[in-house]
Amino acid sequence: MSAAEELVGCRVVLRPFVVDDVPAVLTYASDPEVTRHLQWDAYDDPATAASFIRSTLGGGDTWFARAIVLRDTATVIGGADLRVVSPADRRAELGYGLARAYWGNGYATEAAGLLVRFGFDRLNLLRIQAACAVENERSIRTLERLGLRREGRLAQYRWKAGTARDLFLYAITRADWAAG
Repeated sequence: MSAAEELVGCRVVLRPFVVDDVPAVLTYASDPEVTRHLQWDAYDDPATAASFIRSTLGGGDTWFARAIVLRDTATVIGGADLRVVSPADRRAELGYGLARAYWGNGYATEAAGLLVRFGFDRLNLLRIQAACAVENERSIRTLERLGLRREGRLAQYRWKAGTARDLFLYAITRADWAAG
């Protein structure tokens, strides 16, 4: 995917973040309920949001971070990324987050599905995986709708809010994707 390339779905577009997205990023990044299960903590500093956006622009061919944008209104509602963690093994990790106002509408599934398709069809990946907090029922449903299978439990894998948290590891292979 080139730096400016977009992935277009039925209801969402994945496009590169731009500095003008700072207010939209803060809408979801400042909500502790949104970030409760994510790797990073909520923040409300525009400079932090701008720094995040700048970091996404330098992903090269191993990190594809995109704004999730509603096609009909051009509203940024979240972010999704695919990070190639082992080029030699052709393996990547999937992540996503949405502003709470947009939960429960299938947008995360559509956006993540665009990245999974991109990973297998364009990056020639063999495996895409995602780590999900064991108590994050919404994300579990999203991953399972996409055809990812739970492979195991990662005990005390992430330190968050002063507590060691367990994660589930989900994955899908190219063969499973093609067969699905």
